[in-house]
Amino acid sequence: MEKEIEYDRVEYATNREIENDEGEKTGYVKMFSYDNEMYFYEIECPYCQNVFEGEQELDSRPWWIECPDCTRSINVYRLKDKEEKKVKNRGPDGVDDADVDVT
Repeated sequence: MEKEIEYDRVEYATNREIENDEGEKTGYVKMFSYDNEMYFYEIECPYCQNVFEGEQELDSRPWWIECPDCTRSINVYRLKDKEEKKVKNRGPDGVDDADVDVT
């Protein structure tokens, strides 16, 4: 990304790999915004490996940015939406010999 970034003004930033339809990490996105309205980005398309950069106003997520080469839309999703929810191990289900007094 050739744009000179003023890091102390950045409100949003991401630098991560992105997947193609088969789930392979074959591209990346580098993106930042000063005001959470206008976003600047550099993307390697996970479908055709074209590297392009640009800027555009983006509303609420999910954000979709189209590759100018293959015209496929690339989803820049929220990371917390992608993470699998982890369930705490609370022990075996249905413990038969629990020491519980119910009256």
